[in-house]
Amino acid sequence: ATLRGFHSAQQKYPLFTSLGTSMVVMGIGDAAFQLLASRKVDLRRTAVSSSYSGVSAPGIYHWWRALDATWPGAALRSVVSKVLVNQAVLGPLNCSLFLTWSHFANCAASALAASGEERRGLSMTHRIVEACERVHSEVPALLAAATAVWIPAHLITFRFVPPQWRILYTSGVGAIWGGYLSHAANQQAVREQPDMLAK
Repeated sequence: ATLRGFHSAQQKYPLFTSLGTSMVVMGIGDAAFQLLASRKVDLRRTAVSSSYSGVSAPGIYHWWRALDATWPGAALRSVVSKVLVNQAVLGPLNCSLFLTWSHFANCAASALAASGEERRGLSMTHRIVEACERVHSEVPALLAAATAVWIPAHLITFRFVPPQWRILYTSGVGAIWGGYLSHAANQQAVREQPDMLAK
């Protein structure tokens, strides 16, 4: 009954269902990853990762529809084309956008916690430069990890999973990947936090 309800909602409201599913599953994955790593949950971190997943889900939904239109069917050639193009385009874009989203969310939280004088020192230009530096230094390693996870996962996505179930399936995989991605993004944020308040 639950799966039938999800299928019905996906058919009637595909974008909202994709958004809600991605937010919930990403939040669960990040919280579980935190509990395994440190036995506690940072709700702010979970909110950041969950909100990014929700905001990006509708775009990913339309992107996959475009891939299906370009290479229709589940023949091996079509599947491999979709997987490789998806990873080449969405892989670096998604890693870069998530790091940027996480960086500015952490900057905003630090600015709210800072005193008036410290807050004046947190210039937007400096934050943009920091975000660009993080993307340049961290995306290659994240992309290598993403390729190892998502190419096998998407071979299954495009070969065997009907379009209406893809967000649910990839959200399940994303619960693991998203927890790792959030952990990687926030490890750097924790190391930088003393410097952020001093600049």
